[in-house]
Amino acid sequence: MPNQFLRALGACIVVLGVGVAGAIQVADKDVASAVDIVGASGDEPAASSPPEPDAVEVRQPIAPFVYKVGLLGAPTSFNFWEFYGSPPTVWDSYVLSPTKASLYRLDNDTLTLVPELASRMATPTWNRDGWRVVVPLRSDNRFSDGEELTAEDVAFTFATARKFSLGGQWEKAFPKEIVAVNAIDSHTLEIEFTKRPSLGVWPFGTGTAPVMSSRHWSGPVAGALDAAGLFRLDPTGDPASGPLEVVEASDSRVVSHPNSGYAGPEGETVEYLVYLTSGGATDALVSGQIHTILSPRGMTVEEARALEGVDGVDTIASPIFGVRYLAFNTDRFPMDNVEFRRAVALLVDRDGLADSVGGADAAHTILPAANTSWFDDGLAPATLDREKDLEAAFSDQLTALKESGYSWGVEPSIAGDTVVRGSGLTVDGRPPAPLTVLTAGDSYDAERTAYAGHVADAIEVLGFEVVTVITDFDSVIDLTFTRDESGSLQYDMALLGWSLGNPGLPSFYADFFGSGSATNNTGYDNPAMDELIRRYEAAPDPETARALLWEMEGIQARDLPYLPLYSSHIVEAYRSDAVSFRGTPGLGGIQGALGAFHLVAPAE
Repeated sequence: MPNQFLRALGACIVVLGVGVAGAIQVADKDVASAVDIVGASGDEPAASSPPEPDAVEVRQPIAPFVYKVGLLGAPTSFNFWEFYGSPPTVWDSYVLSPTKASLYRLDNDTLTLVPELASRMATPTWNRDGWRVVVPLRSDNRFSDGEELTAEDVAFTFATARKFSLGGQWEKAFPKEIVAVNAIDSHTLEIEFTKRPSLGVWPFGTGTAPVMSSRHWSGPVAGALDAAGLFRLDPTGDPASGPLEVVEASDSRVVSHPNSGYAGPEGETVEYLVYLTSGGATDALVSGQIHTILSPRGMTVEEARALEGVDGVDTIASPIFGVRYLAFNTDRFPMDNVEFRRAVALLVDRDGLADSVGGADAAHTILPAANTSWFDDGLAPATLDREKDLEAAFSDQLTALKESGYSWGVEPSIAGDTVVRGSGLTVDGRPPAPLTVLTAGDSYDAERTAYAGHVADAIEVLGFEVVTVITDFDSVIDLTFTRDESGSLQYDMALLGWSLGNPGLPSFYADFFGSGSATNNTGYDNPAMDELIRRYEAAPDPETARALLWEMEGIQARDLPYLPLYSSHIVEAYRSDAVSFRGTPGLGGIQGALGAFHLVAPAE
């Protein structure tokens, strides 16, 4: 994803910066004075002695602060063209994302775009020549080599991506709707579009594209024959346009210095140290060799507990931009019946579960409430007030199920705190087969196992026999996303989760609920949803997009191909005796803010 914060999220999501440890010489404490060296002058007193000067305190040089972070893998490439044009590892994203700036960046606090290289926000306009946007640039932007960053550098970056038909994130940064990127003068850029651009094209496409140095790269790029040749070019000396510049790199250590020419938030020198195992990184944290560990999964409950009581080490829990949900295979009975799905939604106490399981926020929508720039309490589908409405709502849902052919020997019911399980269930006169709920085991996500058990208990209230199947994560994915030879999905229900990508522009609805999507693994097909998705993805402004987003959420809440369950937190540890943070890291925690190198400071 295009800028420093977005790039890391798009790589499975997490973020980091890079640091440099410089060699520091410090004077010895016991330095001999001139008297010690010369000695006494003899027994004869001086005719007159000048007054002795006041004692002067000699201060020792203060070593520059270096923010030290642990990685569980080394970057695979330092060629930014390749990094952005190929599937990156999260370690690539942690280290390289902070080295490039864009016209606009995502602000971690507001989750909205703010000017970075541009001097202000710019809106596309139409004239007889078509749709275009004129972007003024700041005049104080410099690359890390001291050269001025100009509109020519942006135009060169676009021209190179188009010349070699670069894919990956380059293709999203410069989508086909971009006709041209022209430098009107050094500090004025003009971008031409084939039609009125959607938000994904402008500003979230080209507006967040990384900017490369034309002076450094024009010669090497001219000699490259194709994308593969471009990716093989030596990245040594590639100037940074972003806040950090990689100055030293090996398989075990990467150092980045602040770019003094960067006009945005200042950062610190960052030193990344690579460890082969999470245990090795944790040991380094405990011993004070590093200040924190960057990992997209954060720490498990067991790992966090093991650090309790360690002097100088604190943990921080931050919301993630993700959702955990129960997926219904709508191609199979009884999941194909929306009345069944709605009954399950009533019986699963999402708020109560979030309180009892811990480490989670209840989710009633796919979009997490933690995304404050898009979440709207006034537009979000109303959540059930279980204390007042559950009994009546469940009674109404039983009526709907009876109309669908359900009957019981003993009918399920809810009265206050008393829940009566149904028994003797038949549907259209036949007893149903047992149902299964798939989930990954505790080693992957302990919360999922607990939720799966509660979901099974809730469905059993309806009179079904339910088996919770706990297996490894890869097996869950294979069973829920791979169709058999007949084209059928191979599961009943599964507890899964998504990381939701770019919080500045939620763009996952087509992937999850579009009728032709390869990642739509529920069999859900609704032309009304498809039309809303089309309009949402073409929306030219945030206001239009937000209204359409909540229309999609409303349809999802009624049709329930997914039952949203909870949004997790990422737990991370850091050396509170060595570093502090100016503000909270925000969504995704420390790793989600590229290591929060722009917020870190020495502990007082």
